[in-house]
Amino acid sequence: MIPGEFTPFPEKVPDTLPAASGGPPAPPPKPPKLTARDLLEPGEPARRIFLADYVLVKDLAELLDLKPFKVVADVLHLGQFKHADELIEFSTAAIIAQKHGYLVERLIA
Repeated sequence: MIPGEFTPFPEKVPDTLPAASGGPPAPPPKPPKLTARDLLEPGEPARRIFLADYVLVKDLAELLDLKPFKVVADVLHLGQFKHADELIEFSTAAIIAQKHGYLVERLIA
């Protein structure tokens, strides 16, 4: 060995693979919701609700098996500010119900 010359130690190969090289496989993607546009088959029985011209937000939530705050959020998304004890029109209720996979029909009094 020549004085002043540096010889590096041989590189040690790690016993394990780096973290980026694998791991458990990624979970498969979730299937699309059946209520998404054009995914319901024409012959499939759909959930159906009947509504009057006006309905309370909390009553609509109960019919849709949702918490009232979820329906309030949907109403807000449509540009209206209503709380659970207020009435909404049939057209608004129908839009929200269709979003959650329900067919809506108007009650004739």
